[in-house]
Amino acid sequence: MLITSTRLYDATPSARDAWTALLNAAYLQAGLRVEFIAHAWPTPVGELWERPGLCGAFMCGWPFAQALRAGRNFQAVASVVPDWPEYGGLARYRSEFLVRDDAPWATLEDAFGSRYGWMVRDSQSGWNAPRGVLKDHAAGRAAGLFSESKGPYGNPRGLIRALRQREIDLTAIDGWYLDLLRAHDPPALSGLRTLAHTPWTPNPLLVCSPDVDRHAAAALAEALTGMHRDPAGAALLRRAHVERFIPPDVDAYRVTLDAADQALRAGYPEIR
Repeated sequence: MLITSTRLYDATPSARDAWTALLNAAYLQAGLRVEFIAHAWPTPVGELWERPGLCGAFMCGWPFAQALRAGRNFQAVASVVPDWPEYGGLARYRSEFLVRDDAPWATLEDAFGSRYGWMVRDSQSGWNAPRGVLKDHAAGRAAGLFSESKGPYGNPRGLIRALRQREIDLTAIDGWYLDLLRAHDPPALSGLRTLAHTPWTPNPLLVCSPDVDRHAAAALAEALTGMHRDPAGAALLRRAHVERFIPPDVDAYRVTLDAADQALRAGYPEIR
């Protein structure tokens, strides 16, 4: 049985519906029968990527690169080019450091000494990317950057809730997810603002697990990367805020491994 989940970008029910409609159209064109499964926190997202028969599911770029380095060869199906101008027509994303509107800080450095909240330790956007920025500020400091480092909060909604309820003062969240919230549920981010960004890196991609037939994966890739040329497909892309799908640049994900290695060499394995 082939399965999938859009868990990473189910920012709202309407966003989930848009992804489901888009993928169902691609599966139909590729001649595949794929079941959408429920998968959410507190079940770790890594458990999803361990399941056999995974076909066209979102996978975070850092775990994808780690799996390849370990010899577990996920099949890269398609990368997403979001349709907002700041993405520059590229399959990339970054994390946003968020604070409350009433926070007195103008720069990320101003927020040091406050309480930091993190999502999970196996996330590029929620851990590896912000850690890569913070490690440079931590160099030469005997103490940590923050009075507290709290987590895991499990998903972006958990971090937003903790920030609103004043459990934490600063966090970093996937900017692509936040853009989907801004499009589908603007009130969700009311009272919060972006203090800083991490550098751009390749965004999460759609993958098939190693056990899925390679012809099935190739058919799905063809359906997705050609969708923007079909009027009905283009309408589904617009609904999901996708400009187009492109073939993934697998080698580009090595930058996530390099960032993790640099943090370890710098003596900054934890956000603290």
